Amino acid sequence: MRRMEAPGNQCALPGLDPKGEQRMAEARAWVAAHPDEWGWYRRNARQECRRTHDGKASPNRCIYGMRIAFGIELPNHMAPYLARIAMEQDPEIRMRVARSDADQYTTAVLK
Repeated sequence: MRRMEAPGNQCALPGLDPKGEQRMAEARAWVAAHPDEWGWYRRNARQECRRTHDGKASPNRCIYGMRIAFGIELPNHMAPYLARIAMEQDPEIRMRVARSDADQYTTAVLK
């Protein structure tokens, strides 16, 4: 019989890692500092929600389009945080997101 390796960090409880709180704070600061880009992101998300079969927008597609439109750099790990902020601010926006460490730092309801 094969000997099992120690699980290491795999048994960590969700919500005890400060990464989610830190990244949500960074995302909120970015939104506050970039109103033009953020307005574009939300408009694009609303349009995509109207066009898609499931009525949801892709956070990664919204970020990618914003990068092209404004020539900015934004890391991919911001996608779930920005998606939740958009859903908080605009009930018309629904995003294709999975559970994440961002969930406990938002009032957005995943549908």
